[in-house]
Amino acid sequence: MATVTELLLQLAAESATSADARLRRLLYEGNALYHQGLEEMRSELADRSRGVSTRQLCLDSEEAGFPGAENREEALSRLALASWQHTPGAMAFDELAAHAARQGVCLLAERY
Repeated sequence: MATVTELLLQLAAESATSADARLRRLLYEGNALYHQGLEEMRSELADRSRGVSTRQLCLDSEEAGFPGAENREEALSRLALASWQHTPGAMAFDELAAHAARQGVCLLAERY
C-alpha cells in the first residue's frame, strides 16, 4: 500500500495534465491526504513527546514559529504542522493546490 507522501506525489504529478473537473477531484483527494499526513505527524509527535512537559512543548512550538499554544494539544498540533509543512508530501500538495489555483480551480463552490 502506498504511503500518504507517495499518494500526494502521484496526485501532484497527475495534476499537471488534468482538466478542471479532474483537477478539482485531485485537489479534494489531496486535501484529505494532506490532513491525514498531518494527523499522522501529530500522533507520532505525541508518542515521542510523552515525557516532555506541556510547558516545554509550548515553548518548542513558539520557537518553531507557531506561538500562542495554551495547552498540550495545541502545542502538539502546532509542532506537527511545523514539521509536516516541510515534508515532500506537504510540499507536493502545496504544488497541487497552487497549480489548481492558477487554473481557477478550488474546493469551494462559487455561487452568485
